[in-house]
Amino acid sequence: MRNIFLKIFFVIPSWVFQIFIKKKPPYRGHSFDTQSQALIALQPTIDLTKVPDNEISEIRKLIAENRIKNNLSLNTKSPVKKFDHYLDKDQSILLREYSPDLITTDKAILFFHGGGYVLNSVETHDHTVSYMAEKLQVKIFSLEYRLSPEHKYPDSLEDGLLAYEWLQKKGYLSGLISVCGDSAGAHLAASLVHRLVTVNSENLPGSQFLIYPMCDPECKSESYNDLAEGYLLTKKTMIWFWEKFGNSEENKKDQVFNLLKLDTDLKMPNTIIVTAGFDPLCDDGEKYAYLLHKKGDKVKQLHYPKMFHGFASATRLKASQIAVDDFLREYKKIL
Repeated sequence: MRNIFLKIFFVIPSWVFQIFIKKKPPYRGHSFDTQSQALIALQPTIDLTKVPDNEISEIRKLIAENRIKNNLSLNTKSPVKKFDHYLDKDQSILLREYSPDLITTDKAILFFHGGGYVLNSVETHDHTVSYMAEKLQVKIFSLEYRLSPEHKYPDSLEDGLLAYEWLQKKGYLSGLISVCGDSAGAHLAASLVHRLVTVNSENLPGSQFLIYPMCDPECKSESYNDLAEGYLLTKKTMIWFWEKFGNSEENKKDQVFNLLKLDTDLKMPNTIIVTAGFDPLCDDGEKYAYLLHKKGDKVKQLHYPKMFHGFASATRLKASQIAVDDFLREYKKIL
């Protein structure tokens, strides 16, 4: 029934929502997209911060099943071929290859899904990555990295490095690889780059594309406080995600863990950072972009003032599709 309802929801004209939805107040001079607001109001809610650690895996499965069943991403126009690779003997670390009908570059994207390092999977982002692969006309490799709290930092980072090395063994030179992710996945992409630049600055990917990245475990920016609740992702949940992911207070001082502690004069890859106006993480993403700019790196921030955290995986929303198609056009320029 919910799936049928969503099909009806997405064909309702925008002006209908403007009549029946009480608009949230503008933020920094911009109004929240009305269709997005209506969709968020219809989403089932759960206070993850009250879930004990021994029940997280079960809740994770339920959330994933619901997300897959009620997919919010557009389908591709042509089928995208998929091949599953396993990076370990136990076949526990999956790397899914997405190969669109038309490929116009010899580069590859290593993609990391979001979910606060606690939720989601390759499957929950399957439609999103397929859509990106078709639009970008490039092969994408999506990693099923280990999740928290079962696996604390730096386990997921080690998985990311393993996938990066696997691509290199398959013939992709470092400059031919772009790292990408959304939210926690964007943090993992940038974290991988931070690790690489401190170990071997000659082995960096050619570019990084960070979609509303997690950056700072302190969660104290103005946007965190102003948008603490009511916009799908809450400040309370973000604090909980960081707590489940980290393993000590010392992590907060580590530039590989806390992106805003960036402390290097070495050149970073060409970077694009996507931020959303009604996202608690907005200010942190902007600050990270500024840090890269200040040290002389090539960086561009793409800001979508009417959108929310998670819009990249909700292209069935009209405003989300417009925004995603726009940032993918910009991404393609640096591939």
